[in-house]
Amino acid sequence: MFASVSSRLVRQMARPVPPPRRTLLIAVAVVALGLSVPGANAVARNGPSLQNATLASAPGAAEDAAVQAEATQLRARYHGDPAALVTSAQAALSAGRNDATIASFLKRGWADRLNAALERYAAMLGRGDIQSLALADAGIQHYATQLHASLMQSGPTRLITISLQAQRLTAYDRGRVLVDTFVTTGRPTLATDVGAMQITRKDSPWTMQSPWPKGSPEWYPDTTVRMVLWFTENGEGLHDASWQPDATLGPGSQNGPFASHGCVHLPLAAVTTLFQWAPIGTPVVVYPGDGSSAATQVAQQTVDAAGNPFSGVRGD
Repeated sequence: MFASVSSRLVRQMARPVPPPRRTLLIAVAVVALGLSVPGANAVARNGPSLQNATLASAPGAAEDAAVQAEATQLRARYHGDPAALVTSAQAALSAGRNDATIASFLKRGWADRLNAALERYAAMLGRGDIQSLALADAGIQHYATQLHASLMQSGPTRLITISLQAQRLTAYDRGRVLVDTFVTTGRPTLATDVGAMQITRKDSPWTMQSPWPKGSPEWYPDTTVRMVLWFTENGEGLHDASWQPDATLGPGSQNGPFASHGCVHLPLAAVTTLFQWAPIGTPVVVYPGDGSSAATQVAQQTVDAAGNPFSGVRGD
């Protein structure tokens, strides 16, 4: 059984469903918990004024000097080991590119300069000498940190992001992690749309009705969920899924037996927090999250500038 309903479909309210008895696997926290979102722990500890990672960072010679100093420290930390330097750089590069993608979807102009600098140092990873690798690692670390901190500082006050690769939802409140949880998104044939959208409506409870006729491979019987936050008008929403064990959420689940018809399945505790916290209009950014360049990820956008999907009807 799967869920989501087009705005063109008949809406039907259902009786409240008792909460599931099993323990939910959910990481819901305020900043004090320091959840493992790239760069989030540093922002949480140091606040919006994170040194050396702000929009006001001086470009040019000052930044170059900072990167050179960081390169020296990295050479010492990894004892000149090229493999360690490359591994360190690749992890930061993936995180920085994902943040640059989110910023691009949100049309944050400052991201262009930071992303260009990130990619400039990424191009140096192909060089074999230790000095170049250390400098590449330092530059990538430097600009990836700036990208994340800048996104937290100048992004929307409330922001929900969903990585398709990681099958992970993170909600930020003024740059601080509020919810961090595994999810399940749409199956390949009915993939969750990619791009910048927003919460358009909230319902609790809600009966999902299949937009596909009985006998169709996508049909499902009427299914009640406790609460849903819609983020498109063609039937995509964030909601609980009592039929899916929480242990099955996470990477790869979009290809498994509980994959949705376009919606995003969350643990009940997570969707309850979001339902109470997110007002109508809260941005929802769905992005590939595969660590490829921001340009490559942005090219996979499936919604227009207003967040309206190019795709057809979705459900669950």
